[in-house]
Amino acid sequence: MATIYLAHITVFDPAIAGTRMLYLSSAGYTTGSAGLPPGGLAHTAYEPRIKQPANMRREMFGRGTTGGESTVGYGVLELTNIDGGLDDIATFGLDGQPITILVGEVRRGGPPIWTTVLVGTMEQPAVTWQKVSIRLRDRQAELDKPAAPNKYGGTNVLPAGLDGVAGDLKGKPKPRIFGRVFNIAPPCVNTSRLIYQINDGAVSAVSAVYVRGAALTAGSAYGSQAEMEANAPAAGQYRAWAAGGYIRLGTSPDGIVTADATQGIAVGNRTVAQLAQQIATGAGGIAAGDISAVDLLALDAKNSAEVGIWINDETCREVLDKLCESIGAWWGFDRLGKFRMSRLEEPAGMPVLDITADDILSIDRVPSNDVGRGVATWQVTLKYARFWTRQDSDVAGAVGAARRAELRESYRSVVASDAAIKIKHLLAPALEFETLLSDAGAAAAESTRRLNLYKADRLTVELVMAYDPGLIADLGDVVRVTLSRFGMGPGKLFVVLGIRPDLELRRLYLTLWG
Repeated sequence: MATIYLAHITVFDPAIAGTRMLYLSSAGYTTGSAGLPPGGLAHTAYEPRIKQPANMRREMFGRGTTGGESTVGYGVLELTNIDGGLDDIATFGLDGQPITILVGEVRRGGPPIWTTVLVGTMEQPAVTWQKVSIRLRDRQAELDKPAAPNKYGGTNVLPAGLDGVAGDLKGKPKPRIFGRVFNIAPPCVNTSRLIYQINDGAVSAVSAVYVRGAALTAGSAYGSQAEMEANAPAAGQYRAWAAGGYIRLGTSPDGIVTADATQGIAVGNRTVAQLAQQIATGAGGIAAGDISAVDLLALDAKNSAEVGIWINDETCREVLDKLCESIGAWWGFDRLGKFRMSRLEEPAGMPVLDITADDILSIDRVPSNDVGRGVATWQVTLKYARFWTRQDSDVAGAVGAARRAELRESYRSVVASDAAIKIKHLLAPALEFETLLSDAGAAAAESTRRLNLYKADRLTVELVMAYDPGLIADLGDVVRVTLSRFGMGPGKLFVVLGIRPDLELRRLYLTLWG
């Protein structure tokens, strides 16, 4: 039995003004009519060019952490070019194009057994006299694009128009709302008619509009853009055109205009899972079929709380990070290129992989890169109900003291604590998390959940084992390690935080937490 690596590389070829596929291998290989690799064609020759199969490292979060921003997986595919046969690849467009790498066990007397190692995307190659190096990214890189892609053109011919003028909004992104938001500062898109844009799209409700923190009276809703442009509200009022995402004021404001608004018809449309799906398949451009429906259902079952975010210049990846951070979840793509989401929890259930001393080449206990270096925490402060515009000053005199105090803070806070933890851990840290949660009850429940998760003593290990394509764990999977060290004698469950297969050396590097 022989092992062979294949690469399916999509390139834009200027000669045909379109894309085509390069079929490369670690050794000369031609497919037959059966036993085809996934995505392969019958009777296709694979050029023997692969020198170093891509060793892509992927992680839930930053290395050695259990929360925060996601990390795009990276790796390098090296191809031989001693004969100059790949010189033309420098003229092709590879950046942003998909790549699939497979490993096969080629057997005599039977069809090959193929395993997809990764589905990712590429940067432009570096071409030298002897080799071609292609830097790879996992599919998270596809979401480094604006979450609010539409911009104002500044085309208003006042008093008409909803596009701003060259001197105020031209070139600026149109705001987007997902979920329920508080105290946003919408841009004035028509200064003659005092029209403000709440959202680049429909909203389900505009619950309040303020000038210098003082609430205006809501007038009757508009039914169309034409009605909104033709009819001003009464003095001291505002009227909303929810289907377009706009409001119009009846009186010229003497200070900052802010609003509370909601996108999404029901609370069930405003969860982290549902908003993440909207971002990924909308501005993110991810096909709906590439998103795990099972993960969405599971995450909604674990936390169905309402969240909300107001977007201006953030990328889709940044927005997904903020959404998932709100409920202690992670997002990313698995090795098959499927969009996955899950909440980080105490490892439990049936492990996908049992690892024993016979499997382990090396294992080290490593410090966590979390705040406090993984020491059990005694207190969790969770921030919720973000006010997107803080108002320290310039607040109307009619605004009461309680509202003034609220306007000075970006967030409301809840605290969960267990002082008994400090008996054992004198330096037990207090953790603080910013979220997009809207409701105090949901925030209190989440703060308690995180306290219970982080007040336990945790173990993080770096483990190396032989690479077996048929026994690969992925991010978020639960594995069991049985070893006579570090309290793992009876078998200890871990969550996979990081993974890196070394295809050339046939090693699998895992970062485990439990």
